[in-house]
Amino acid sequence: MNRKEFLRRSGMGVCCGAAAVPLWNIASGQESAEELPLSPCDEKVSQGQAVIRRLMDQMDANLDVETRRKIMENCGLACYEGANGRRSSQKPGEEQVKAFLEGMRKYVGEDLLTRDGDEIVVYFEYTANTRGLKVSDGYCLCPILEDAPRDISASYCQCSVGYVRELFERNVGRPVGVELTDSVLRGGKTCSFTVRFRA
Repeated sequence: MNRKEFLRRSGMGVCCGAAAVPLWNIASGQESAEELPLSPCDEKVSQGQAVIRRLMDQMDANLDVETRRKIMENCGLACYEGANGRRSSQKPGEEQVKAFLEGMRKYVGEDLLTRDGDEIVVYFEYTANTRGLKVSDGYCLCPILEDAPRDISASYCQCSVGYVRELFERNVGRPVGVELTDSVLRGGKTCSFTVRFRA
């Protein structure tokens, strides 16, 4: 018997057992304990997605485009820092920059990292996450939204712009411009960015 089946049969699978049938269910006669979600985690994900949807709707309705962009890009920066720590005050050395660009060239492909005079342009795409979910299959690579309905505001994707900017700026040691050119939340088949910086 797997964990979910055990918890379901024992009545402990929802709301930590003691509160397995919420009061609103009893009062409204809606769902029985058997019909409730098997795992508290499943409910948290759907609730998180609903909160993000409401938050983005409120931002779209009450904030100008530039303010929304700035907030979401700062969220992406914070997300990157959450995974990788804060940026060091010491800039990367020439060899580090060279190694990063070579790695990036292998990741994006030979033709998608170009140099035009003193400007480097990288056509960067997210393709898959470490668990194998692919953007081309319609998955958003944000862990919260990977299987969310596609009615969440496309403003949310500016978060990835901040994330990609921090990834590049931290590794090339100079200001980087990032433009989001496509995303699955905007109806696209890729999550694509054009990244520009001075060599």
